[in-house]
Amino acid sequence: MKNIAKNFFYQTIFQLAKIIMPIVTIPIVSNALGPDGVGLYNYTHSIAQYFVLFSGLGITLYGNRAIALVWAKKGNVSRTFWEIFIFKAFATILFLFIYFSIVFLFLDNKIFYAVQSLTIFAVLFDVSWFFMGIEDFKKTSMSNLTVQVITFFLIVTFINDKNDTLLYTLVQASGMLLSQAFVWPFLKKYIIFERVSLKRSLLRFKGSVMYFIPQVAIMLYTNLNKTLVGAIVGSAAVGYYTNSLQLNDVFTTIITTLDVVLLPYMSGLFAKDNTRRIIQMMDTTIHLQLFFSIPIMFGMLTVFDKLVPWFFGDQFLFIISVIPWLAVLIVIKPLGMSVSRQYLMPIGKIGEYNKSVIIGAIINIIANLILLPTIGFWGVVISTIIAEFFVTFVRTRSFVKATEFNFDLRKIGSYFVSGLIMCVVTRFLTTNMSASALTNIVQVLIAMTIYFGLTILLKVNPLFFYIKNKSK
Repeated sequence: MKNIAKNFFYQTIFQLAKIIMPIVTIPIVSNALGPDGVGLYNYTHSIAQYFVLFSGLGITLYGNRAIALVWAKKGNVSRTFWEIFIFKAFATILFLFIYFSIVFLFLDNKIFYAVQSLTIFAVLFDVSWFFMGIEDFKKTSMSNLTVQVITFFLIVTFINDKNDTLLYTLVQASGMLLSQAFVWPFLKKYIIFERVSLKRSLLRFKGSVMYFIPQVAIMLYTNLNKTLVGAIVGSAAVGYYTNSLQLNDVFTTIITTLDVVLLPYMSGLFAKDNTRRIIQMMDTTIHLQLFFSIPIMFGMLTVFDKLVPWFFGDQFLFIISVIPWLAVLIVIKPLGMSVSRQYLMPIGKIGEYNKSVIIGAIINIIANLILLPTIGFWGVVISTIIAEFFVTFVRTRSFVKATEFNFDLRKIGSYFVSGLIMCVVTRFLTTNMSASALTNIVQVLIAMTIYFGLTILLKVNPLFFYIKNKSK
């Protein structure tokens, strides 16, 4: 439990940086590049991500769990590491060759795609799965944070107008590569070089493919949306879609920080046949997550119209009508991710995990093919919400049916009512205020006071009762 607290601390620092830095960089990038520039970056990035996916072959999740199991049983960690690494290196080189062949034969904007190839090359050096598996999050968190700070200053200093779109692409892609390379010096503490046969390394494909299949499906209901919108509607629409989701994704990341930390710990518990302890911990973590995610959803519904004009700029005013629809994902996505990372993956129920994302992918593709040609941009918004809902529904239903876990409806209902009242009252009190950062700060302070006050009165505030019990 001490390791969990320490790892959560490091992950929180890293995730806080991922929240704070975009608050500065998103307005700069949005105003400088505009919908077309933001869209071009995200569209070319979405194409490169398919090759990142195939190069990784599910190793992030498979390697995390494989290392965690070997580490818990005190097995040969070095051999396991090199077998997985060589297998991933073989796949990365193969798909880099395929990527460049397609780019130079078929695609426009070749220079953008060439720069985006750095994100594929970064997969070769990615050993985050190893450090996650041994529950050492300090190395990866601090390395990523260092690179994020460098990237942050480069964006603030050099990204000024639409002509800097290529430079922005280079900064982002280089940052991904450097963040992976920086952790390699720390490996020598845990890993010694060990010769392993290519045959044994390639046998890792059988284990990783179970984690790769859902990654493909996830790509088909997340990344595919950007590709389809770019191909059917245009790059500016990709810019609108991406920025509409950006703040949601920031909050989803911080809400699910605990999941990343708990995956290797839960895998270790499963290796020790302690499934009951997994369920007990999830009862605490899921309700704590909902305590935060529900008010954050209502918080987005509180501030969005006062936020967009100054934060994203006048070129993005269209997304004022989009953000309220996507706010529900702040609750839906983290819940589904928690069930998969804390339960389905650690205990090896990969079939159920695969089922959820395959259903989500199929629904997303069908919905997009029907809606995009008929209602355009709004088709991808509706498809995204429907797909994410069904993914979370399938995972949660499987989890509840297989265990003794029950949602505390009184707590969840109290969080929802408190969040709704918080939203209505705060919007009423600030309705005549201008769209500015100061207005949003005032809104957040009012909203937090109302929400925390109501949840304390309703006796469902876990932070208040934790502090109260600690003081006794």
